[in-house]
This record gives sequence, structure tokens and C-alpha cells, in this order.
Amino acid sequence: MGKSVKKPVSALGKKIYAMIRAANFNYIKDFEKASGVRPDSVRRLCGGYTQSLPYADLEKVAKCLHTTVQELYAAGDGESIYTGNLVPGAAEPCWYEVRSDEMAPTFKSGDKVLVDAGVKQVKEAGVYLIGTTDSYAFRRMAPDILTGLAKVYVDNRSYAYAEEVPVDNLKIIGRVIGIFQRI
Repeated sequence: MGKSVKKPVSALGKKIYAMIRAANFNYIKDFEKASGVRPDSVRRLCGGYTQSLPYADLEKVAKCLHTTVQELYAAGDGESIYTGNLVPGAAEPCWYEVRSDEMAPTFKSGDKVLVDAGVKQVKEAGVYLIGTTDSYAFRRMAPDILTGLAKVYVDNRSYAYAEEVPVDNLKIIGRVIGIFQRI
């Protein structure tokens, strides 16, 4: 059997470690026993020897920490987080929080949105995250390949925002590939 190679600790590992410490567990092995996960699994995650856990173990970890799997994966805006178990094919999955109602009813303020930051061009219709002068915004876009323009608009009909913009003028942060909403 080959030797495990230590990598930088994933954002998920860092978050779980901080939550374990905040829950007053002095040792990770005590947390593993309390949560019912396989011995050494959380220690390997927090030590950088693995980047994630099987979903069944993540459910046990979340339950023991009085949270949800979605909250474990929720990172700060733009922070990359390992989601190989959840998002096959995404080049650079990152989490962002919705901070307005411009895209309602699709997104509500406070929703966590999964963005593939590896997508930097509008090649097909969808919802994208764009950079603004001081922040970011979610916008629905539909490119017109013939004109080189993209129709950019919001879903909330209370806002009268729709325009056509040259595709090259857009600062694309990524394309939305998923949403976690509270029920």
C-alpha cells in the first residue's frame, strides 16, 4: 500500500476543524467517536491527507456539529471549496452569497449559490456572476453570436433592468451551476 501524500488542508477541512474546536472537543479522535464516523477520517481531512469525506460521513459530522452538509460546504464569497463529490465537471467551484432580491424568485437574498469560476466567457444562455465596480452581481445572460452582444437582465420584474452589452465588456466571475436555498 502506498504512502499518503499530505496536501494543503482544504477549506472544508479548515472549516470542520474550526467548528470542532468551537464545539469544545479537545481531540479530533473524540469528535470522530462522538459523531460515529470512521476512525481517522476527520483527522485525515483536517491534516490535509484527503480533501473531502464520503457524503454519509459528512452527514454524521454535520449532525454532531448541529449544522447541515450544505453549511459545511458553504465558504466565504469566492472561496474555492472542494466539491468533487457534488459537482463533477466543474473547473473551479466557488460559493457566493446572494445579497439582493434582483434575481428573485430564482435566488433570494441569503441563498448560497455555487459558481464555476472556471467559466470566464458567456457562450450560452444562463445565470452568471459578474464583477461590478465595488462588488458583484448575478445576471441572466443570453449571447448573440452574430452581433457579439449579450442580453443582460434580472429576473425580478420589479426592476426594469435589461440591456445589450458587448460580450467582451463583461467581467465574468463565473457561471451559476447550483443553489442552496433554505426552506
